[in-house]
Amino acid sequence: MPEPPTVLAEFLVTERATILQIVRADLDQPAVETIPLGREELRRLVRDTLAVAGPTSRFRSRDPSTWTEPLSMLIEPVTRHCAPGDVVWLVPHDVLHHVPMHALDTGAGPLIDRNPVCYSPSASVMRYCRAKSRPGRRQVLVYADSRPEAPLVHAYGQVGVLTRLYAEHATARLQAAATIGTLAGDLDAHAGGVGVLHLACHGYFTGDDPLRSGLLLAPGPEDDGLLTVERIMGMRMPAELITLSACESGVSERHAGDELIGLTRALIYAGAASVVVSLWAVDDLSTSMFMGYFYGALAAGTPRAQALRTAQILLRGTTRGDVVDHCRQSLAATGEDRAAQRRVLLRSLADAHYAAGDFAAALDGYEELAGGGAAPDPRLLTALARARAALRHPGRAPADYDVLAFAHPYYWAPFVLVGDWR
Repeated sequence: MPEPPTVLAEFLVTERATILQIVRADLDQPAVETIPLGREELRRLVRDTLAVAGPTSRFRSRDPSTWTEPLSMLIEPVTRHCAPGDVVWLVPHDVLHHVPMHALDTGAGPLIDRNPVCYSPSASVMRYCRAKSRPGRRQVLVYADSRPEAPLVHAYGQVGVLTRLYAEHATARLQAAATIGTLAGDLDAHAGGVGVLHLACHGYFTGDDPLRSGLLLAPGPEDDGLLTVERIMGMRMPAELITLSACESGVSERHAGDELIGLTRALIYAGAASVVVSLWAVDDLSTSMFMGYFYGALAAGTPRAQALRTAQILLRGTTRGDVVDHCRQSLAATGEDRAAQRRVLLRSLADAHYAAGDFAAALDGYEELAGGGAAPDPRLLTALARARAALRHPGRAPADYDVLAFAHPYYWAPFVLVGDWR
């Protein structure tokens, strides 16, 4: 199948306006557009309306139109210069590196509904990424739930998806086995590179020293498990795709010349042809479902940018009923010996029932958790009281499992593909 046409959209933020340069194979010279959004106004819009750096509950409760509509003028010229289905390659500048531009409104929905989207820190970096691609790489490495003090129970769903889809080509390292030393050894064992390196773990961003930003792997005999930007730059990590199913993995500090210092740039420097990263702290459950959609499309032969687009659209269309089914399937695959994981899954299931308005089923789930012998969590006691009060309400509506669970951009928009889109 031939590749769809690609349109490069490169932004330059100036004091008074944003300059957009659009490059297409059929244009003799770039098309240039001037967008009346200057540096200070853009920074104010991002700070005041796309406030993902603060409490995520505040961002989730905010109407997305408060930022998707005022920023939509950034991508309106892009849609005029490309057809639906064309790959849109975005090169942001300044504060735009922090904006999920694929979520901006085209007038008929977000850009991702219309086009697959990829990003790169600069146009020259993309050439570097594509030159490193070796499509024959098949090995899949999965590292997950590396910190017992902060468990990521839904990461096991991601492990299950990858090991099922890639079978004998997949190697999973969980909990204490997910160390930096083990990762280095696995990469050395596949010196020609791997197809996918998937890291489902906690991430963090250190604004005052971005070289110390990183991922929390398990502590090893010779290190603390902090896979920092600085450490990654000293490693060799050849891979077709590195996915960071982690919080704030795509956030970078901007330095003079718009050079980005962060996990994304470090992983590309270390050998990744493409990287999937997040722009803000992500939800564990929705991320697990998102990764299932993404890898399902990827394993079927869908190009990376299109696979990411498919996952974003599917997650936006996921209902509370779908969440209930997902939690039940995850519980069925979780042994009785994994009590902590089962409790989290049971809580997610009960919460999904409550969100659908099925308060009786939610109450059954909360009571099962409260009767487990351990001292109830105060948040569980609150959930119990809330479900009981909802059941007593005389005017409650019937349960509706068709309600969309993850329609807000907080859930589906954080993940971006940086690098080779093929």
